[in-house]
Amino acid sequence: MKKFAKHTLFVLLSVGFVIISSGQTKDEQIKLIRKKFQQINSDTTLRKVTLESEEFLEETPDNGGELTGYYENRKIKKIYEWIGLSNGINTSEFYFDNEQLIFVFEKFDSFLFDDKKGEFDLSKTKTIFEGRFYFNNKKLFSKSTKGDKSLAAQGESTEKVLLERASENLGTLNKKAN
Repeated sequence: MKKFAKHTLFVLLSVGFVIISSGQTKDEQIKLIRKKFQQINSDTTLRKVTLESEEFLEETPDNGGELTGYYENRKIKKIYEWIGLSNGINTSEFYFDNEQLIFVFEKFDSFLFDDKKGEFDLSKTKTIFEGRFYFNNKKLFSKSTKGDKSLAAQGESTEKVLLERASENLGTLNKKAN
C-alpha cells in the first residue's frame, strides 16, 4: 500500500508541475530549465555510458566521435555528443527531466586554416555557431543562436531534428546501458 501511495503522490506532483509550468511565463520556464541543467551538470553521482563513433554513427568522421549518456538510476539526465569533423568540432548537449527533452546546447568550433601550411590547424579553433534550445512537452518554445549553422541544416525544422537526434541517441545509448 505504501508503494501505491508513493506512486500516487509522484503522479499528483508531476501533474501539478505540468499545470504550474504551463502557467509560467517563458522567462520563468527558461529559469527553471537552467536550474535543472545546472543541477545535472553538478551531479557527480550520475552513471556514465560512452560509445565511440563507430557505435553510433553511420560513417566515422575524420577526427572521431563520442556519445556519452549520463544516468540517474536507469533514467537519462544528459547526452553529450562530440563529433570531430575535418573542418571543426561539433558538440551537442541534450538535457532531460523525467525522460523528456528540456534543453539542447549546440556548438560548432571551426579549425583555423593555416595559410603557410595550406591546411587546418587542429590546435586552433573559433566558435562559429552556438545555439540554445528550450523544450516543454516536446515543443520548442524558445531558442537563442549566435552565428550560422551549416547550409545543409538551415532548411530543416530545428525542433524536429533535435527531437529526432535526442531520441535516436537515447535509443542507442540505452542498448548499451541496459
